[in-house]
Amino acid sequence: MTTTAAPTNALDVIKQLLAGTGDLPVLPEIAIKLMDELRSPNVTAARIAQYVKKDPILAAAVLRVANSALYGGRSQITDLAFAMSRIGLMQTRNLILALVLRSKMSDTNVYGSLGAQVLDHSLAVAFGSRLVAEAARVDAEDAFLCGLLHDFGKLALIKALRESAGIRNGDLSADQMALVDEHHAQAGSLLATRWGLPELVGLVIRDHHRCDAPGAPQPSTACVSLADATAHKLGLGSEPDDSIDLMRHPAVRLLRLDKQALDGLCEHLPGLFDTARGALS
Repeated sequence: MTTTAAPTNALDVIKQLLAGTGDLPVLPEIAIKLMDELRSPNVTAARIAQYVKKDPILAAAVLRVANSALYGGRSQITDLAFAMSRIGLMQTRNLILALVLRSKMSDTNVYGSLGAQVLDHSLAVAFGSRLVAEAARVDAEDAFLCGLLHDFGKLALIKALRESAGIRNGDLSADQMALVDEHHAQAGSLLATRWGLPELVGLVIRDHHRCDAPGAPQPSTACVSLADATAHKLGLGSEPDDSIDLMRHPAVRLLRLDKQALDGLCEHLPGLFDTARGALS
């Protein structure tokens, strides 16, 4: 049986969280060290590998991803530093974040069934953002990172509301989820700041539903916004929504994309998503 809190109480919880007086999820230590290390001008794959090796499960996952169809390696890699060199340091950062966050934020006791949906959708948007960025010839790795984290504010709010209502089984009510949808971008932007992520990430998260708003960072916001709409249209981490007309999305104009680019996005994203989900599971 599902226990829910009244929407007014839920709104109070959200306001406390956004005011900085509530508890936000903490970025795992390995991810914090990785982000710090990548800020160094002397960073190398070998040095990053030393951190990752301290977590054997994570190290094995990185090797599995490097040897997967995502990267099409012809020879099997067993050396972690070499695997990271094949992937690239920035993509290594992104994949480690994806691996760590998926493992830490999939507990049904904490997030209910909605957590897995948000994680799947976020993974689809990450790879979709990279595809859009490549088509638009903009920074693909920044777009991937922003896409990966664009909806993590939902997880923070779901966790806070479930804890406040004492929910252990079942999911939030429709009214509570409406509040999550309304405030998740602001919560996610705050989360990115708390985690010490690049400023761009927080700004893209804040504006990913309004990529043509004045002051929205472009083109990263446009890439994520279009990938988000595409994932919803195709039902990647959500129910398919055939009503979405991608050609009318403002990001298409902002990024100067054409129908051929959108057709390619819709053609390639589902298979890429399935491959990535398999590799990261």
